[in-house]
Amino acid sequence: MAIELGRRRLQRCMAAGGLPPTVAVVGGGLSGLAMAAQLHRSGITGVTVFERSDGVGGTWRDNTYPGAGCDVPSHLYSFSFARKADWTRRYADQPEILAYAESLVDRFDLRAALRLSTAVTGADYDEILRRWRVSFTGPDGDGVLEADVLVLACGQLNRPAVPDLDGLDRFAGPSWHSARWDHTVDLAGRRVGVVGSGASAIQFVPRVASEAAAVTIFQRTPNYVAPKRDRAYRGVERRLLERVRPYEVLYRWCIYWGLELRWPVFRRPGLAGRLLGRTFRRKLRAGMVSERLPEAAVVPDYPVGCKRILISNEWYPALLRPTVDVVTAPIDHVEADAVVTADGERHPVDALVFGTGFETTSFLSHLPVRGVGGRTLAAAWHDGARAHLGITVPGFPDCFLLYGPNTNLGHNSILFMVERQVNWILQALAMRSEAAAAVGGAGVAAVDVRRDVAGRSDRWTQRLASRTTWASTCTSWYKTAAGRVTNNWPSWTVRYWLDTLVLRRRDLEVDAVLPDRPAGDAAGRRATAG
Repeated sequence: MAIELGRRRLQRCMAAGGLPPTVAVVGGGLSGLAMAAQLHRSGITGVTVFERSDGVGGTWRDNTYPGAGCDVPSHLYSFSFARKADWTRRYADQPEILAYAESLVDRFDLRAALRLSTAVTGADYDEILRRWRVSFTGPDGDGVLEADVLVLACGQLNRPAVPDLDGLDRFAGPSWHSARWDHTVDLAGRRVGVVGSGASAIQFVPRVASEAAAVTIFQRTPNYVAPKRDRAYRGVERRLLERVRPYEVLYRWCIYWGLELRWPVFRRPGLAGRLLGRTFRRKLRAGMVSERLPEAAVVPDYPVGCKRILISNEWYPALLRPTVDVVTAPIDHVEADAVVTADGERHPVDALVFGTGFETTSFLSHLPVRGVGGRTLAAAWHDGARAHLGITVPGFPDCFLLYGPNTNLGHNSILFMVERQVNWILQALAMRSEAAAAVGGAGVAAVDVRRDVAGRSDRWTQRLASRTTWASTCTSWYKTAAGRVTNNWPSWTVRYWLDTLVLRRRDLEVDAVLPDRPAGDAAGRRATAG
């Protein structure tokens, strides 16, 4: 998938005498590990990966709820440069994905680069030294690390969102968010209240319902839940995938194109989406709607794709259990042993589980990242997060994002997008080193995206996003309260592949000076581009 283009360019630059940058990577999930791995493969060893947990894996370490797994086929939910041919299932469960993430550490010799149980508390750009000062707190207390380059690989799904329900602090039973599952609590024989019915809930509710005395789901809106074509791989299939590389590559590409061809469903207005939505709703009305499960509980009233399309073979059977109820009335307040809805109905519960997703649209606004002039990312994103290709923000030199604004997908693998972003960043680092070398071996360089380029990129992205089902009237984690789509890429991933294939020098401001001359000194020897 052409990630080698960026790595080879950076390798050539280093071989020609380019000064290798020091890099701070914030986040030890799959995207952070991919960045660190490619830097190591390029010959850059001054890499530090900060991870607040006690191990790598990111969301796959956090989410250990019953039934946790991926909704992207396994062979495409692995990096093209670190393929895993021996997946046990078509859709891998959480433990196997976490094991894959952990395997990357030794596979690419990253153990020395990791700083586990260490939380980054802020990052400040020094305009004179052209370096980032990264503040952190870890097992040995607070500290500061200086690095030439900052890569923010924090992801979009890492801050659980728990609604501020009146009386929640007075609830007497155990309660937790699905991403912080309390495995010490046995739910067998208990009355369990579940708030939310999104991607996590459709995985854990069937497992909880199989052992709990009763499950009450407090749902705002129903979802489109498609069949999950999952199964264990047969022995002969696994042997072919492991031993016959062309077969494994072809299989991977077949998965990619099978998913890519679903993109027209998300276009608006789109015949494919309308037909799919009508067919889906008709089948639900015929097979699910009953006196106990009214239409409002199971049939979506919004265009298909407006919210995340979910996949499960267990969700609808779980709803048909006599011990499972779906409540569509809004929650009014919580009592010590019950949830009371706006219609006055009291629903007794012994435990509460929140499947209410994550705070996604604010991205990194919670982390003080200060660029040129002390301006924060939060200020730059006051009306919605944005970044050129989801990777870089003007005014924040040598700072790059992975899985940033408008790079999430509704139809394909996010790891494909991450690889494309890593490829782009590697090329930017090569340009940075080339500029430094041009003013002498000890030159100090910086790269920043041009404001006009970032502005055009954002306008194009939002124009296309406005033509998708994500811009419809439904509420989703894809967009802000004001309606700006901040999370999803609004086109084919092939388009993103082309846009990130070769970094155009004219898109960047590449600036270098000798270290004994302050940045901006007109007398300093300078190499610029853009």
